[in-house]
Amino acid sequence: MKRFKLNKAGRRLWRTLGVLFGLLVLWNIYYFSTFTRFRESGNSPIITSISDPAYQEIITKATAQLANTSRRLDVPSFSVAVGHKGKLVWAAAEGYQNLENKIPATPKTQYRIGSTSKSLTATGIAMAIDNNLLELDKVLSDSIENWPKKKWDFTMRQLLSHTAGVGNYENFGFASVKYTVCNCHEFTSATEGLKVFNRYDLLFEPGTDFAYSTFDVNLASAILEQKTETIFPDYMQSEVFQPLGMTDTYADHKRDQNEHFATFYEMEDGLYREYHIYEQVYDINLSYKWAGGGFISTPTDLVKLGNAWLTDSTFVSNKLKKEFWTPVKLDNGEINEQEYAVGFRSNLEYTNELLGDGKESYWIVHHGGVSKGSMNFLLLFPDYDLVIDASINARVDHFGDFAAEVRKLANLFLDKK
Repeated sequence: MKRFKLNKAGRRLWRTLGVLFGLLVLWNIYYFSTFTRFRESGNSPIITSISDPAYQEIITKATAQLANTSRRLDVPSFSVAVGHKGKLVWAAAEGYQNLENKIPATPKTQYRIGSTSKSLTATGIAMAIDNNLLELDKVLSDSIENWPKKKWDFTMRQLLSHTAGVGNYENFGFASVKYTVCNCHEFTSATEGLKVFNRYDLLFEPGTDFAYSTFDVNLASAILEQKTETIFPDYMQSEVFQPLGMTDTYADHKRDQNEHFATFYEMEDGLYREYHIYEQVYDINLSYKWAGGGFISTPTDLVKLGNAWLTDSTFVSNKLKKEFWTPVKLDNGEINEQEYAVGFRSNLEYTNELLGDGKESYWIVHHGGVSKGSMNFLLLFPDYDLVIDASINARVDHFGDFAAEVRKLANLFLDKK
């Protein structure tokens, strides 16, 4: 039998494949050697700080549902709060704020909330509009400091509904990447932060299309900053967080981390390690995107915000609530693809197998957030004056798995009159 012999190119290819395979094996050995298995017997701890007696039967069911949610999701902790008719009725946390030291999570544990920050920013802008400092549909152009004039003008409504054409991470070059990948530069204001993306053209004529972006909300916050003559995080602190008693909410790196600040993780089938960026662990700084994804908060604080939107017309006027919760139409008359309103998604007729009988439709106003080792989901039911928020200190592969746990808990409270 004639032996098959590889030519020179074939031998080179096999050597290359062998080297690549060896590197892959070494990478996996290294990668999984950096993880630790969390060993804990029995149920994960549940700590409750608020439990309204009028809701005791529901809360008992909700607490049973909450049990071991972190293990189902393969995350360290799951923190949740619920508000109804303007009251905070339940706040509880299950699992661990810190795995290495087995520190239980509590309702005071603070999490990165990612893009839920966009709804906080929209709230601050809504208050400025109610106070005649801004206009939702006024054309904005070359009057914005640190923002070179573009081919087209846009409005605040277009910025906050992602129909202004501002690009996102993938649309920017190295000049932006050095900030957004490193996460290690501290900006002093939203206006200064515009240099991350101010050199790039708009993707399309505002109003003609939809492109979800963190940076159009960053631009909106810089305009707010310039109109109010107040640094954006300071404005949010004085005008939104303090009046609502949101004592655990702040812009990243605008307050020293305390004992309630969560440790953020990567999880792999019960294995954990502290959150890495390109295999490095360092002090992550999100000041380049406070408005679009850089706030720290707790579910309890975010429910306070939701309660104010739902029941307090002196906080944001009823007229403006309607404006901010109506899905924005494009110039062709069609509602944008995500049913995005102004700083919130607003699904007017939403059905889900986990809500009601699975066929009943609900009006939901919501926003989710994904950040460095964390997720958050804020969900409001305006027709029921019900709000729920939850946070976790790791990511799951599919945001929908996390959101499903939030919907299960919300469903328990939906029938409460």
